[in-house]
Amino acid sequence: MSKRGIWKYFVLTVLMLSVCGCGRPNLIGTDAAVYSRGALYAVASQDLNSVYAATVTALKQLEVEVIETAKDVFYAKVVGKIADGKTITIRMEPGEKNITEITIKASKFLTGNEERARVVYTQIKLNL
Repeated sequence: MSKRGIWKYFVLTVLMLSVCGCGRPNLIGTDAAVYSRGALYAVASQDLNSVYAATVTALKQLEVEVIETAKDVFYAKVVGKIADGKTITIRMEPGEKNITEITIKASKFLTGNEERARVVYTQIKLNL
């Protein structure tokens, strides 16, 4: 293979890795939050049921219309609609020892809104 062909594969690989990334960042400890790739990732030191209830209450307190909810033993999701028509999606997954992983995405498109996601997360924490 020519140098030019190797270079093309290298550039393509770098582009794919930068676009796809590794998904959720690794978090250490509980009650921590990191904003990455358009979403806020957090870990709460509460069980799924408590975090789910706190999330629904938080959106109501922030005057966000709850338009979708789903919950079972393995997963929970709450979607809210803001007055400007954009959505906030909160996903929750239970972990070991009564911790819950939370993902908050505040937008319609690939790029998120960090400020809105942090406001929602702060309100959730206040309700826990």
